[in-house]
Amino acid sequence: MKLLEDVIEEHAEEAAFLWQQRDMAVRAPDFDLDDVMEWDERVEAHLDGLLIAGETGWQTTAALGFDDPGEFFIGLWLAIALGKKDCVDALLLASEDNSEAHRAMISALGWLTPDKLQGVVKALLSSDSPHRHYLGIGACAVHRVNPGKALDLALKRESPALRARGLKAIGELGLIERITEAESDLDHPDSECRFWASWSAGLLGSDKAINNLKSFAITDGSRRRAAVELVIKLMPLEAAHSWIRELAAQPDGLRWALMSAGYLGDPFYLEPVMKQFTNDKVAQVAGEAFENITGLSIYEQSLEIIPETVPNDEEENDDQDGDDSDQSNDDAALVIPDPEKMAFWYTSNHQQFPAGQRLNCGKPISRHHLAHVLRSGKQRQRRSAAIDLAIINRGAPLFETRAKGQVQLESLEKG
Repeated sequence: MKLLEDVIEEHAEEAAFLWQQRDMAVRAPDFDLDDVMEWDERVEAHLDGLLIAGETGWQTTAALGFDDPGEFFIGLWLAIALGKKDCVDALLLASEDNSEAHRAMISALGWLTPDKLQGVVKALLSSDSPHRHYLGIGACAVHRVNPGKALDLALKRESPALRARGLKAIGELGLIERITEAESDLDHPDSECRFWASWSAGLLGSDKAINNLKSFAITDGSRRRAAVELVIKLMPLEAAHSWIRELAAQPDGLRWALMSAGYLGDPFYLEPVMKQFTNDKVAQVAGEAFENITGLSIYEQSLEIIPETVPNDEEENDDQDGDDSDQSNDDAALVIPDPEKMAFWYTSNHQQFPAGQRLNCGKPISRHHLAHVLRSGKQRQRRSAAIDLAIINRGAPLFETRAKGQVQLESLEKG
């Protein structure tokens, strides 16, 4: 009996730990869809063990204490899977003032199949609690289901967090018919509402959002990367070139200018980017930008410098809804390009990349090629491809590169 208890406890601890590792992996520059599916299999193996253990599995999970996000993830997933409504309610209450738990709770709702969520999400969306309503909107967004009237209410309630979540859902779900609602909040006093209004409106085609996104793109904060990766794709080519020059001229702007050049995809920037391979402060970002434009894998082609010391693991991003932070520690997983090897590669291949066009991982932007990047690219490349695809296919939901890998794969195979 003691051995069985130890096995169940190991399932609970490992599921919580592995989910947190997976949560970082889906936003990392060195993981792809196959890697995501491997993480998913490891998490699910432990979740299945807890589900088979039934009540004992729940008691063991509850004994962890629900302090870390991973514990909230497995707790909500298991409570719903076992039909334990009282335990679901207790977890919802416990997570209300724990911002680090919010992403984990939405992730748990995203992992559950629709049949397991019958009644659960409906109750969240109809709740008077802004927190529960927030989770309900998040669950619908993850499953790419339109919340309908519940979204109307989210955009009217006084809670800035709920309003911001509703504004974000407009873009995620491709609700182009709601673009004016997003535009109406471009001047909202709350920065989160203002950002997600700008992000969704811009994604759906509003030129009015561009100046807001530019402002977020030059301001330190948790939304800076998301602003940079979108706004550069919304500008005409010449305006984008001008913007990148402005970024590069700022005291802290070189890193973001290189990043923008990579997201823009114009081979015009390949030689300027290569000049930064000898700049220790931005060499890795320059390498990623070069890869984003050309489709080259510096690591797979052995064109990198092997560092003498292994960098520390990335610090966890505690943003409550799972968006990349602006901290440079997320560059640590990037390779360091070898300037001489890269120069030789470029000399041999530069004719493939004429300047004056937008590329994504080496090819002109098209639905077919973007689908290829979504299947084979690294996670940040996949995110960029998903945004490009949403821009050329406005009105369709944004492809979710953080969803369960098998769900993503099935969506790609369906076309």
